[in-house]
Amino acid sequence: MNDNTPPPLEPPPIKPGRYQYAPMPGKKDPLAVLETLLKYPGRIIWEISNGRARPVVMALALIMVFSLAIYGAVVGSLTGGSQVWIAPVKIAFGSLLSLLICLPSLYVFLCLSGSDSNLRQVAGMLLASVCLTSLLLISFAPVAWVFSQSTDSIALMGFLHLLFWIVAVWFGMSLLKRCIQLVSQSAKGNLGVWMILYIVVSLQMMTSLRPIIGHATTFLPDQKQFFLAHWSECLSKSVK
Repeated sequence: MNDNTPPPLEPPPIKPGRYQYAPMPGKKDPLAVLETLLKYPGRIIWEISNGRARPVVMALALIMVFSLAIYGAVVGSLTGGSQVWIAPVKIAFGSLLSLLICLPSLYVFLCLSGSDSNLRQVAGMLLASVCLTSLLLISFAPVAWVFSQSTDSIALMGFLHLLFWIVAVWFGMSLLKRCIQLVSQSAKGNLGVWMILYIVVSLQMMTSLRPIIGHATTFLPDQKQFFLAHWSECLSKSVK
């Protein structure tokens, strides 16, 4: 009697989890770092925490600046002219400056929360989260470009860019929280207070570098203004 029973299927290989704390295989070039950040961010944190941080950090910084510059060009395309290059410079510079301003408070907050992470680890994790934010923004760039070619309303486009930024920051801060849990199980509490601080600083930074969307006679504003007051002023002008 012939046994025609097919052999049992082999189980599929077990894929590593997104937050598997393990080394990156292969090279540490920007393309490999980008793919690893999106698929297995735990490997990025391992590289930052275990002595091979330089190529990974340089790749993250390059990806962040490039992505923000491309998205900034889309932002500046609404009004055109010099804003096509001014907006990318302001957005990339403002994001980097916000990161540096908020880094000390994040480190102190984590130390007080019981984390034993060093400053290099904290800086790398924050850079990774901002890099993910910039990648999400550049993924929204085609949608933003379609709207920028369909309307002249600065208030509408400002709201749309703000919405995209909030979504991107939410994913970036979620990554930061998971990364901190990877390297420091003893850390207690949450990052809610610091995240609010980071968001406020970022919004105020972009207001201080205004205009990013509209036209202006000077590269930087000639008067100080809180970002909520600036938004209120822009909305009141759009209603008139």
